[in-house]
Amino acid sequence: MPAHLSSPDLPGYLEDCLQRHCGAQHAGEVKRLMRPAAELMRVDSLKCFKASRLSFADVLIRKMTREEWRIELVSSVCEDDAAAKFVYHISAGGHEFTYIARAYPWDGIEKVGRRSDGANRDLFGALFVGVADQERIAREFATFDTKSEGLAMRTDADVMGWTPANRSSRHFDTLVDWLARGEQPPAEQANGYLMRNGGFQSSGRNGSVSFLGIPEDHPLAHPFFADLFAVYLVRLVSIDLANAVARQRNPAAAQLDPAIARQLGIGNSSGQGMCVALQRWPHWVATWVVVRETAIAFAKHQKVTDAGRAKMHETIAHTIGIYRRTDPQSEDYVASNEVIIADLKRVDAAIDDPALERWNDLADALAERIDPESREQLNSMLLDLVPEFCDAVAPYLKIGAARRRSLKPEMTVRSLRDILRRNYGWALRSDRTLAASHQHFWYHSADNGEQRRGERIVDQHEHFESFIDHIGLIHRLAAVLASHDDDVLAGDVVLAHPELHFAISRVQYLDGLAYAEIWGGLADRDFRPADLIRFFLASLGIRGSTPLSIRYVRGTFFQDQPLPADFSPDRSKAASSQADMERILS
Repeated sequence: MPAHLSSPDLPGYLEDCLQRHCGAQHAGEVKRLMRPAAELMRVDSLKCFKASRLSFADVLIRKMTREEWRIELVSSVCEDDAAAKFVYHISAGGHEFTYIARAYPWDGIEKVGRRSDGANRDLFGALFVGVADQERIAREFATFDTKSEGLAMRTDADVMGWTPANRSSRHFDTLVDWLARGEQPPAEQANGYLMRNGGFQSSGRNGSVSFLGIPEDHPLAHPFFADLFAVYLVRLVSIDLANAVARQRNPAAAQLDPAIARQLGIGNSSGQGMCVALQRWPHWVATWVVVRETAIAFAKHQKVTDAGRAKMHETIAHTIGIYRRTDPQSEDYVASNEVIIADLKRVDAAIDDPALERWNDLADALAERIDPESREQLNSMLLDLVPEFCDAVAPYLKIGAARRRSLKPEMTVRSLRDILRRNYGWALRSDRTLAASHQHFWYHSADNGEQRRGERIVDQHEHFESFIDHIGLIHRLAAVLASHDDDVLAGDVVLAHPELHFAISRVQYLDGLAYAEIWGGLADRDFRPADLIRFFLASLGIRGSTPLSIRYVRGTFFQDQPLPADFSPDRSKAASSQADMERILS
């Protein structure tokens, strides 16, 4: 929101949620606890965000649990060379659909997992919109077996997307060795993941259905739900494949203990193309941030109780456990796990201070004593104190994402200038005469199908530039508007300058959103793509992400999350104990 406002104007849906949960008077108090855009939307702040119960993966898991989704392995075949085929039937929210997975013979080669690998993967899966019959399943398996790029490897619009993945030779083979000997692996051997996500090839890629083509009432017709559910299914395949390979070696092999299996997630490495997506759809960013910040402010406004203290102690212990199990390959550009663990212990000790009246008192008391990343981890943990409110605001993640950019040609230049003064003063104050402010450009590589970053003048391909320079866009728009009278219409400006259609429609449709733009230059010499990749991954639900470099960030999805048996009506029996189940679903 504009820096001069003391509290944001919330979207109607969130305002209604706030009023219902705390009344008009307290709603105003909650909104005054929300941080201004000038603080929150800077890259140095966004990079510190941590996954929470309002991350997409967490919202999806709660939906699966609440609706008692059933995921059944109905067919599996595994060969001596570890090649395998799996077919799953899913019942969810009144819908039924199919997922299949094809594991290829293990060649012993660890694969990077980038898009440039094409069809050279250890596994391909297909998530269908509905139930696929045997003939359709056989045809999709045959497509996977071509392992060929281009038209030879295409699907139909009855498929939501493909799930390429690669084995972790270190983790997978070691775990299978234990099982084949008839033993369960020790906890340290079962830590992390067995396979790495290779992306979700969907939304028209390879012939798959577009997102808008998914029926509105389908349980996966929600931003990122299909992507994340597909990743969850790869997690199941990795466990089922490990069990199957162990059985193939030894019919008396042990099967992985569910308590150990729950600790396993899916590895993930994401690149700088995520930054381009954030700039292309800024209303996504606005939606994610306003939902999270509203819930954090609501949690901070709550009174400290003994039950709340107990819940926070439990959450802190669980979070520390995640950091201890995370094995960062690099801790450049981030607070180390040791620093965050030490800070969380400080938080744990401070919780029992009898002087605390509201949770905001705790946050204020620790603000200068712990690292900014630890502060955001505290904010994410506070959301566990208000699960009902989080569930109430979560639907806005879909509502806000449906916003569409369109030009309002009837708007006057005077009104456009007002929008720039109100929302973009920070951008207009940046010095564009400095070459360092727009030193880099981004482009889509035809060779590797990925976003790359080049240096102006030095590197070629500027004519293929992807849009990321929103500050330059605002400067250009302001300069052109300065040459027009106040009463000139936006439509007439676009007729004279067609290249400004995007700029004008962008500032128009984002006006009124509290956290609409990233306050920083992505083209700047000193910008690190990894910072915004971490923000994106936290919003999706990855915990413990760490940069591999300034361009790539790794992490794990769905670690310590329920298995399909935990979603069934008798899920308390499926968990190793009732206490485990309550922790899993918290």
